[in-house]
Amino acid sequence: MADTRFFNEMQEMMEDADFYQFQELSRRIKEAVDALPESYREVFIMHRFKEKTYREIAEQLNIPTKTVDYRMQQALKQLRKDLRDYLPLLIFILTKCMASGH
Repeated sequence: MADTRFFNEMQEMMEDADFYQFQELSRRIKEAVDALPESYREVFIMHRFKEKTYREIAEQLNIPTKTVDYRMQQALKQLRKDLRDYLPLLIFILTKCMASGH
């Protein structure tokens, strides 16, 4: 009985920890995206969050597709640099989510 209660309490603590880690990671990602130069951020958001193609972005912004590609590469380079310390946490959260079926 005591073992079951202990297990349940530990499980709740782990779930709370995951929630706060996820919140921290989400906050840090938002900060990193917000810190991008405006032109990089605009292309990144359009492509990754609005699911627009490079061609659609180029047409909407009236810029060459190669410029869209360059800005996206630069945005990803900067995000990798800014978020490198959070990679282990991201992998941990994703692995846990995949294991639990989320």
